[in-house]
Amino acid sequence: MEYQILKIKYYGKKSVLAFSSVEDLLEKMRQRMVIENLSPRTITSYLNGPKRLIEYCGKPPRQITTDEIYSFLVYEKEVKKHSRSTMRINVNGIRYLYKNFLKRPEIVDEVPYPKQEKYIPEIFTGKELKRMFDNMHNTKHRVMLKLIYSCGLRRGEVRDIRLNDIHRQTMQIHIRQGKGKKDRFVQLSEHLLKELEEYYQTTKPETWLFNGRRKGSKLSEAAMRWALLQALKREGITKKLHLHSLRHSFASHHVSMGTNLLHIQQLLGHESIQTTLLYLHLSDKISGKQKNPLDVMYNAG
Repeated sequence: MEYQILKIKYYGKKSVLAFSSVEDLLEKMRQRMVIENLSPRTITSYLNGPKRLIEYCGKPPRQITTDEIYSFLVYEKEVKKHSRSTMRINVNGIRYLYKNFLKRPEIVDEVPYPKQEKYIPEIFTGKELKRMFDNMHNTKHRVMLKLIYSCGLRRGEVRDIRLNDIHRQTMQIHIRQGKGKKDRFVQLSEHLLKELEEYYQTTKPETWLFNGRRKGSKLSEAAMRWALLQALKREGITKKLHLHSLRHSFASHHVSMGTNLLHIQQLLGHESIQTTLLYLHLSDKISGKQKNPLDVMYNAG
């Protein structure tokens, strides 16, 4: 994992702490998180909050007060319009800096976490998905989006699937080191298996199931988002949908089919059943034979 060098800007204000000292502090923070085995994405996110705080205040972190941290967070929320999740990551990064390195926990003890927003995410209908899939002529993009939906995957999990993670005999896919550094197995759709075989024969990917522009490299998240955006435009679907909407749709459709919530929790890799309960808004049926919604869509199996 390559890390970008953190460039500290002071917006014209002179700092009494040398630039190298600030950079060294953030680098030590990064090293500790690496040792703690935090994910590269988490490390990058946690570093961003302290970096932006220093930029905003224009002074060394040891001189920043609790009130200035409040001012910075209000600026991020009201001016930058950051979401609750981004705000929470900023708070986590700032707390990490002051508690673990500056040894000044009292500065951040009273800084609250943003209240969780309760909302029902936009999802695809089965008809929208089938129409979109059927009209996608790029084999890699079609198989990738079907895989995200049929397995309820996060975009990072899709990028990390290796060729040997597909288990045809057990009809499962091994998801390695997903969110929370946890492995899990997900159900492989019978319909999708046929398309995966055709995709492999025509594309011949190397190492990773979905290669980027160079064989052997991972497909980028930008390319994944572009593939979905083009499909939505082609179908004239104007709802606010994104790659994670496929995962939401997978879970919601499973609930409507009567799949047990504990099974859905396992498939999604949720730490808590409370997270899975979000999908109860579509149906109150919590029993029945477990089927894959993609197979139901295409009447496979």
